Amino acid sequence: MLERLRSRVIRSVLGWDLIATLLCLMLIAGVDPATMLRQWSLYAGAVVIWSIVFIVLAPQQAVFERTILEAFTRLLLAVLLAATSFAGLLYLINGNLFERGSFLRFVMLDLVIVSVIHLSFRTLARRRQTRSRRRVLVVGQANAAARLAEEFGRRPWTGVQIVGYASDEWEAPSTLPRLGELSDLVTIVQRHRIDEVIFALPPAQYDRVAELSLLLLREPVMLHTVPTALDLVFARTPVDSVGGIPLVSLRESALTPSQRIVKRLFDIVVSFGLIVLLAPLMLVIALLIKLESPGPVLFKQERIGEHGRRFTMFKFRSMYVDAEQRWQAVAKRDPTTGKLIHKLKDDPRVTRVGRKLRRTSLDELPQLFNVLRGEMSLVGPRPEMPYIAAEYEPWQWQRFRVPPGMTGWWQVNGRSEKPMHLHTEDDLYYIQNYSFWLDLRILAKTLVVVWQGHGAY
Repeated sequence: MLERLRSRVIRSVLGWDLIATLLCLMLIAGVDPATMLRQWSLYAGAVVIWSIVFIVLAPQQAVFERTILEAFTRLLLAVLLAATSFAGLLYLINGNLFERGSFLRFVMLDLVIVSVIHLSFRTLARRRQTRSRRRVLVVGQANAAARLAEEFGRRPWTGVQIVGYASDEWEAPSTLPRLGELSDLVTIVQRHRIDEVIFALPPAQYDRVAELSLLLLREPVMLHTVPTALDLVFARTPVDSVGGIPLVSLRESALTPSQRIVKRLFDIVVSFGLIVLLAPLMLVIALLIKLESPGPVLFKQERIGEHGRRFTMFKFRSMYVDAEQRWQAVAKRDPTTGKLIHKLKDDPRVTRVGRKLRRTSLDELPQLFNVLRGEMSLVGPRPEMPYIAAEYEPWQWQRFRVPPGMTGWWQVNGRSEKPMHLHTEDDLYYIQNYSFWLDLRILAKTLVVVWQGHGAY
């Protein structure tokens, strides 16, 4: 929950920063529309420079999780670095848009405006957190839970509500209720609608923290531990500051804020462009589906997304309308591993048009709307069906640490020819080695795989 809120704030602040910078540039330049058209490259350069610098230095992230002095210092450095780079661009192209005095006024005005924007978002975010309480469970001794409850009680704007603690020890009466033992942790989280869990166990029980964290991967809760557990072996575990209280996040996204921004912007631009470009083709496909068999054009199915959150995924219907009721008749288990295999080459539930759509992967085009809505990404682990995820081993739930994708590393290395229990390792490889360039490589390879029709059925 912390990660989702922070991501929305970061994206919003970056957008307003770029708009404010462009407006300041136009205001100080004082040019007419015709001149602006001739100098469009300067404005485009400003957008690119400010975007790169602000994504790398991430003053938007500082707005959400640092003190106001640290946040302003980060913002000042970002504006000065962007302005210096922009001045170099002006010099290289012999631009005469600014005199020295005008350029300094532009930098000062931009700094003031974006500072107001950041301060406004900081205030709004804290007010929102105060109104939307997050139910938090402390796993540890009563005195540790009481100290955390006291600290968060002095910071109501964090939105943290300590509802109780879980411990194997019976201790002296506490102001917080003891909700159960550690072995009952999953039940406690479900029964009390817990949003976040904070581990405050002593160092001697670090192994128990790792064990309980894996069990909770099935639940849509965020996991944190106190800084004394920094030696836990978790990939890319960032240190968060919640109201000045440092916590180590055990279940935050595997993507850094800057990686998430770049990935999301790329998803929005490409998915929107493809929807517009492929709209005629999708209309033809919808007509063919409707003509062949009765039922809806779109197939909607609940899937497991990032952090175990469920969402409705869209596809063109490639099966008969009673396919959901017949899945148990065709689903089989791998004789060597006992794992469930739900996709067959000669599935009798698939229609004639549907078989061609699957062979060309055209049945997945409606997922572009899931990407545009932010429920999926163009590249990532496949969004899993709940009944398959229910059979996951705890370690396999690590694949939900990033947004699910229309295509991914396992699809371009075997697609349906590799069963579920094998492609999980491919998804974990993708998560551990994520980069924007890896996404581009997977997209390029996807085009080749789809064209050749390997492993699709």
